[in-house]
Amino acid sequence: MPTAKTITSSEPFAELKALLLPSLAAALQELPAAEWERLQEIRLRIGQPVRLRLATGERTLPLLWQQDWQERQLMLFLHNSVYAYEEQLRQGFVTLPGGHRVGLVGEAWFTEGELRGFKHIASLNIRLARAVPGVAKPFLPYIVGGGRVLRTLLAAPPGVGKTTLLRDLVRILAEGEAGLPPLNIGLADERMEIAAAVDGCPQLPVGSRCDVISACSKAQAVMILLRSMGPQLVVTDEVGSQADCEALAAALNAGVSVLASAHGGSREELLARPWLGDLLREGFFERLLLLKREPAGLLTALAPAAVYDGQGRQLC
Repeated sequence: MPTAKTITSSEPFAELKALLLPSLAAALQELPAAEWERLQEIRLRIGQPVRLRLATGERTLPLLWQQDWQERQLMLFLHNSVYAYEEQLRQGFVTLPGGHRVGLVGEAWFTEGELRGFKHIASLNIRLARAVPGVAKPFLPYIVGGGRVLRTLLAAPPGVGKTTLLRDLVRILAEGEAGLPPLNIGLADERMEIAAAVDGCPQLPVGSRCDVISACSKAQAVMILLRSMGPQLVVTDEVGSQADCEALAAALNAGVSVLASAHGGSREELLARPWLGDLLREGFFERLLLLKREPAGLLTALAPAAVYDGQGRQLC
């Protein structure tokens, strides 16, 4: 039976390196270990130097990316089979073994008004996936109360570590490491970033009692999970649309708790959003955790910037 491959921040990303062109792999090999710890993205733009996004800033490599390299690199990621990745390509990304995700853009092409994919790929963005077991434990007192998981929204700007935290919370709650019995969890992983499933098998650790729907809209996935899997907790990320919020409300009506994330730097910013703001004002979320990363820039340095209850009172 396939098993999830756990990628920790101390591993050298062997799965990813095996898929890189030799010139890129050699340039990355020169990075100090401390920068690998903080590396988040590798951006490949035709005719531009390779740029790295670190938790502490940006670094430019002395490697000018060539057009023929782009084509060869993409085919390595696709294992020379565009057909096998057709649906992911249409959505503008490819999930790699190890859970890493490659975003791609270029000239969009349509058939009868429907986006079919991209050609003449101009930019690739490799987002490195990390599992950091234990990173969520300090947050458990904020989201567990009265013997259950409180309906919780995690919020932070992009790149702080929401997905890493959400993933570890799922693992902990599914395995019963939170002072609660193990929970059956339904995970709506639309962008394949939390479990990073490849061929249906999670590449990152989300626990042994987690059922995952990938590459499906969050709203559809949540409703399918509620109807078919009987979850005790529904988890999803980057909520905000009307359909997302209505699906979360359906979970509440079914007696199922919710753990979700959203982009946002403050409670005021979240309240200003049309549908998500309504849920917050109505007290749907019993906890709102605003996240920050300490100056060290490591995912292990995640901390709550502020915690609010369902009435909007700041708890810390």
